[in-house]
Amino acid sequence: MGLRGHRTATASGGQTVRFLVALIGPAHVAFPAHWIRGILTLVEAGPADLLTWGDISYERTDLAGRLTIAPEIPTTDTRIILYSNDQRFRSFMVDGVLGLVDVERMQIQALPPQFRGGERVRLLGFFADTAYIALIANPFWVLELPPPKNVLDAFVLQTPERRGGERDARPRLPSIALEDAVSSSAHVK
Repeated sequence: MGLRGHRTATASGGQTVRFLVALIGPAHVAFPAHWIRGILTLVEAGPADLLTWGDISYERTDLAGRLTIAPEIPTTDTRIILYSNDQRFRSFMVDGVLGLVDVERMQIQALPPQFRGGERVRLLGFFADTAYIALIANPFWVLELPPPKNVLDAFVLQTPERRGGERDARPRLPSIALEDAVSSSAHVK
């Protein structure tokens, strides 16, 4: 199942990182897509603190609270992200899903020097799109795992040069009801 919101942020064939961009309150937050296991509506997720999907249990976490971002009131665009690295399984709510984007590694900027506190642990940096600036959530922090030395290296994809008629062989986002999540979130600002 594809994600209609997928696009490449650059035309060159350098190293790229694939992110899922979501809204949490007014902030655009990018999550390295390798650990996204699915996206559910609030109805599909249900009210339980431990969400079980596909025989895997995902502990709910208040990611907005941990990021100190005030979330919006839940709407039909609100989604639950299933996030995992096969060691730890978490789910968290976002106010909307914008889609997948491939960003060249050189377009990813470090946080400015005035950010000296906990945000350096929570965020890997940011990238600018034509319509927004996305903060990159540290996936190890999201899952409460010790981070490796260079976190972004774990998520770099080599973009192959394709010949006419070839399909894109890069890994696709494992998804659950992803097309429905994006189609109803398409009007999110």
